[in-house]
Amino acid sequence: NVSPDGQRLYIYVSSGNNGNVYESSLIGEIWGEPVRMTNNVNSDAWETHIAMAADGNTMYFVSDRPGGEGERDLYRSVILPNGEWSKAKNLGDVVNSEWDEEAPFIHPDGRTLYFSSKGHNSMGGFDIFYTTLQEDGSWTEPVNVGYPLNTCDDDLYFVTTPDGLRGYFSSDRP
Repeated sequence: NVSPDGQRLYIYVSSGNNGNVYESSLIGEIWGEPVRMTNNVNSDAWETHIAMAADGNTMYFVSDRPGGEGERDLYRSVILPNGEWSKAKNLGDVVNSEWDEEAPFIHPDGRTLYFSSKGHNSMGGFDIFYTTLQEDGSWTEPVNVGYPLNTCDDDLYFVTTPDGLRGYFSSDRP
């Protein structure tokens, strides 16, 4: 993924049965050497696919670390006053099911989170859902975006344009 300002690139690096997220900064027109992100984001488990909020102060990512709601869960980390990322916080059992959640994308409004899940009311495989961050910090019940975006195949990595008029996603449908 790329930061909203286009100056940072977030990449997944596999390491055996787990992996971590690395960050590379754009220096002029050349990407710098990727650096493993902080232990507040990465763990001994599998972390991947960061989605950065438009203000650059909040990130959402996937992890299968112990203590989650299911297989792979969505987590959130925010920039602290000292400039470090906070300890990752699980988004909880409203968003995370007992199955896999994957591919978070936070809309530029900073409140609408799109993600894919094998749980909730999936049509089969991964389906695309959205949830909305409420004023009290809770998330609304995820909504399946439905057909024709979702099918019985895996539908993931949904992103939308800032005006919401176009969306793009990946699917393994024939």
